[in-house]
Amino acid sequence: MIESTEGYKKAIVADARQIFIKAIIDIIDPDIIYGTISSSGEMQFSKREQAYNKIFVLEPYATLEQNRWVLDGQFKLIPEQGVNGEIGLVLDPLSAEDGTFTPAVWAEETFSNVSILQACSIYFPSDDWDGVAEDFTVEIKQGGTTYHSKSFKGNMERSVSLTGFTVYNPDAIRVTVSKWSKPGRRARFAEILPGVYEEWDGNIIASFSLKHQGDVSCMALPYGTCTIRMDNLDRRFEPRSKEGVFQSIEERQGIDVSMAVRLEDGTDEYKRLGIFYQYSGGWKTGDNGLTMQWDLVDIIGLLQSREFIPPEALPTTLKGWIAALVAQLGTNFETLYTVDPNYADKPVVVRSSSDVVGMKCGDLLRYVCMATGTWPRADAETGYLAAEPLWSQGNKLTLDNLQSYPVMKANNDIAAIIFTLNDGNNTQYIVSGNSTASSETKSVQNPFIKTKGDALTAAKLILSCYGGNRLEIVGRGDMTSEIGDVDTVWLNESSATTARRIQQDLSLKDGVLKDCTSILLQADGSFLFQNRAVITQSGSWTVPEGATKLRLILVGKGGNGTAGTDGNWDEAGQDGQDGLGALVWAGTVSINPQQQFNIQIDEDTIFGQYSSADGSRFEYGYTDIASGDSFARTGVQNPVTGSGDGGAGGAGGIKGNKHRKTTTNSDGSTSSKMVIDNYPGEGMPGKAGATGCVVIYWDKEET
Repeated sequence: MIESTEGYKKAIVADARQIFIKAIIDIIDPDIIYGTISSSGEMQFSKREQAYNKIFVLEPYATLEQNRWVLDGQFKLIPEQGVNGEIGLVLDPLSAEDGTFTPAVWAEETFSNVSILQACSIYFPSDDWDGVAEDFTVEIKQGGTTYHSKSFKGNMERSVSLTGFTVYNPDAIRVTVSKWSKPGRRARFAEILPGVYEEWDGNIIASFSLKHQGDVSCMALPYGTCTIRMDNLDRRFEPRSKEGVFQSIEERQGIDVSMAVRLEDGTDEYKRLGIFYQYSGGWKTGDNGLTMQWDLVDIIGLLQSREFIPPEALPTTLKGWIAALVAQLGTNFETLYTVDPNYADKPVVVRSSSDVVGMKCGDLLRYVCMATGTWPRADAETGYLAAEPLWSQGNKLTLDNLQSYPVMKANNDIAAIIFTLNDGNNTQYIVSGNSTASSETKSVQNPFIKTKGDALTAAKLILSCYGGNRLEIVGRGDMTSEIGDVDTVWLNESSATTARRIQQDLSLKDGVLKDCTSILLQADGSFLFQNRAVITQSGSWTVPEGATKLRLILVGKGGNGTAGTDGNWDEAGQDGQDGLGALVWAGTVSINPQQQFNIQIDEDTIFGQYSSADGSRFEYGYTDIASGDSFARTGVQNPVTGSGDGGAGGAGGIKGNKHRKTTTNSDGSTSSKMVIDNYPGEGMPGKAGATGCVVIYWDKEET
């Protein structure tokens, strides 16, 4: 679940809401390698490497340039050790009183690994106090020769783009400035980019649809897709046009997609939905070339079918393998990954390099995650490839934000998982599934799974997708929801359940986000335990024969809702406060054979030496993904015994109302009296919080 402000949470569920889309188009060669930047002279504090980092807003560092240091508290002093923030490329000397440079100043950016260039973008500072280049020339070079040049006169724009040219194998862009828009200023560049880098909004984007999907079992590797249809009235992306930039479109070029909701204060809170990439054949024109449709994939989609080229030395850890996989996409992708720090150094090795030769990157990705108890996804906030364990938090989906009641279907069962261990003998190891009645079995031949312990780690992931129920919902859409979230879903006016999100669609048409479908799993095979007990009264419990481990969920007592205040003749009473959901502690513990545990169900729930008081309170209640039960919700109207739900606050009493009634008598005189419409109402009592419980799971036998 992506973090958001309270303002966002309120706006996204409002009856009326405004949604906005933004897409950053990056048509720059994905294999580009930036070289050095030379110039006619730079200031000591200049950061030339920032001229291609795609950060466009410069921080206001104070200098003694004419009328530039505005005394409004915004400007920072340049520290003695040098600037750490974004200051961009800053040339020397100062412009004259008429803004001219004599001689002209220049900067030249070099690069390599660009096969064709049909556009370039120059970004000047965005703040008025810095000014912009007014008269300047841009040259596109190859081997020291200028193959395209364009001069600008009287420019006052913060950025300029050059198109309508084609230069093969370019290696430099030179910008020469003869006049700045302000006197006593140094020429500054925020960005010099060889390609198209621009922002599209709802005025350009005609329609948009996105699908996030994942498979936490690692038995398959679905990936995210994004379709953008945009206006192409200027035919920049016309395949037959010699003046456009169509030939510059390559695989692995990214489009950064975000969506926002307008808050009560008039500001927009954007949430990134991911970075999606061009791939072979992922475009088409329409309406006689007046529209262009982009069909894009996330970073996992790029990797899925790519053949793995082994490095000289194979990785030996999860982090090492993830790094090696993203490196297959090119130098500029080498850092685009994240691995949970608790799992990063887990050993992951094969018997020999022949085990992975000829394999697809997608298969290796899911195999290495399966072997370590993690799963792969494209992180929406960063666009990075992420490998991490399952989590238990998510959003709350009430009926108010759903377009129809959720549809619940039976999820697939599985009888057994058959592992072929890479132990040199191809030993078969069978782990029982969630249902012996199922006809479905799965075979796994993962080169990283060499022992029974490895197989059990993988089995826990696989079983997290079987048994139980499958929820299909259609809602208004929420950009903070992520694949892997465990959401609390209202089934009807009085009951809710929890399930893990594995797919979601976000579609924007005519500025409206609606008809967003999601699929969630409420699997009961998540843990390798076959037996379950729920205890709601104090007493004792004896470990069944043969059990060696327990998975415990201890739920304390939910808080009581407070009473609403009485109404009076001036105003209605205030609603009472909702009681908080209980503290919840969960964990897996080792136990002695047939050990006996004392159980206390009170304000805290105690099981032997374990207590709910040591647990946490969860905003939307605690998720028991193995059963689909919800515990410890806040503000429940009818808390059920043993749930640990907090009670709802009582409603405030109604305001009393009265009016004066005037009557005309038979003699023509009038009289009046006070008529009471309704007396002030009493505040309603709050609902009592529910007592807690102990949920116990114990060992599941392996076949």
